[in-house]
Amino acid sequence: MMDLERIQTILKNSQAVIFYWRASEGWPVEYVSENISMFGYQADDLLSGHIAYSSIVHPKDLARVANEVATYTETGKDEFRQIYRLIDAQGRTRWIDDRTVVERDEEGKPAFYVGTIIDITEQKFAEEHNQLLSNIVNKSSDEVYVFDCNSLHFTYLNQAALNNIFYTFEEAKTLTPFDIKKDLDEDVFSANLAILLDDLDPSKTLTFETTLKRKNGTVYSVEAKIQAMEVDGRIQFVAVIRDITEHLALLAEKEQEHAFVQEVIDTVADSVMVINQDYSVQLANKAARKNLLHSSVVNPDKPKCYELLYQQDKPCEGIHKPCPLQSVQEKKKQASVIHYIEKAGKSQYFKVFAKPILDASGCVAGVVESIHDITALMVSQEKLKEEADALAFMATHDSLTGLPNRRLFSDRVEQAINRAKRLSAMVATVYIDVDRFKLINDSLGHQAGDEVLVEVAKRLQNVTRNSDTLARMGGDEFTLILEAFHSIDEIERILHKLQSQFKEPIKTLKGEVQLTLSIGAACYPRDGEDHKTLLHNADMALYDVKTHGRNDVRCYHQLTSST
Repeated sequence: MMDLERIQTILKNSQAVIFYWRASEGWPVEYVSENISMFGYQADDLLSGHIAYSSIVHPKDLARVANEVATYTETGKDEFRQIYRLIDAQGRTRWIDDRTVVERDEEGKPAFYVGTIIDITEQKFAEEHNQLLSNIVNKSSDEVYVFDCNSLHFTYLNQAALNNIFYTFEEAKTLTPFDIKKDLDEDVFSANLAILLDDLDPSKTLTFETTLKRKNGTVYSVEAKIQAMEVDGRIQFVAVIRDITEHLALLAEKEQEHAFVQEVIDTVADSVMVINQDYSVQLANKAARKNLLHSSVVNPDKPKCYELLYQQDKPCEGIHKPCPLQSVQEKKKQASVIHYIEKAGKSQYFKVFAKPILDASGCVAGVVESIHDITALMVSQEKLKEEADALAFMATHDSLTGLPNRRLFSDRVEQAINRAKRLSAMVATVYIDVDRFKLINDSLGHQAGDEVLVEVAKRLQNVTRNSDTLARMGGDEFTLILEAFHSIDEIERILHKLQSQFKEPIKTLKGEVQLTLSIGAACYPRDGEDHKTLLHNADMALYDVKTHGRNDVRCYHQLTSST
């Protein structure tokens, strides 16, 4: 049996707050665990009646909470769950998950309520944030189906599922997967489901692509993932369905159902451990022990935390798995870290909270550690970042050649001039036209024309440096910024070198093309001191080349010096 002092230590450092209320008006508090301090209150304030529990329930939730308690009690329900808001001692709103057991007297009347309260504020905010990200990135939600492991009848469908298959919830409860799965092989499907029931390992997933049939007879392609788990106190199958006809990639966090048992720490869904200074696990809840592999534990009677969680032979370290125990010992206060691991080719992220356990002298004797899976949130954020980066690239680059477009080129001209001013250097803005490009399009077709433009971009890039900017303005017109030069002769050599890249013909699927370039340039500061003037003068130089036979290079100062 666990001694009283150990239980008190666990309760004090647990993420769950235990309440014992009298079943009378205002719910007078008979007992509350000391860790109510996480909400800023002292246990004595509530026990003395100085603060009534009803006074810290959010005013907008109080009536609903009271009505639910009355309804559950009057209908004879001995256990129930409520999610509502509390106001902490600093006046901040905190979301809680309240699981309550009703104690009744000999006549069956309610005498006391025993409640376990867990702060789920961060989870609530994460869910709201994930929902926002889902709406922005994917425009829809995954469909969720729960069905009985014996009858296979549906017991729950989320709104996305109901919307997509066109059934009401009442209609759907009379259906099984065979009613919405086209040509489902009953023997094969049942055999696969049986595998999931072998040991109820949540990591076992049945994944496949198939088609689903709506109420109106139409079908749509989906990716299905099915797991066996405990839902509402019984083993059921949970299927997460993703509509892949529109190539959406939605992630939705699934709420884990927790068994409400007598062991206090086993009421917490996340892994919870009491860890000593030598990394040995003094206590661990079921969630922490479910992945225990005895082959990885040197001493099964006293496993190490890193053996228990990650099946490794040394403490966590490094940027991917920093040790929370070491952090608490160094800072002498609560700490949280992010752990990143790869398992079966999949990335997983866990947020690890560690709260110190102090001995009589105030030194850290160990920690209470809880672990929360935040994989869905991290993946959603990464996908959102990737899509934003892709959109930004599309907005500033030419789709055919991958070069910067007119918008990005204009920004870089301004930046190049500013750098040249600071460094007392020269900058050249260059316009480049492919001579008689229309004739190539007309004679060989637009596909060949596109091939020519791509090859032109590659050859021009062979001459330019990383510090230069080559862009496509549209059609057969390219532009170039040459930076960090100190003489016009250097710039002119580069421009002639650009022309020399086209002595060899360009090969296309329709045949070879021999082409030439017309190039006009303007140099800062000689030909202009702002980007509009430079671009205008470079265009004038290009125009002069094109009106005097093409296939040549001209700098603007050559025009002005000849007049």
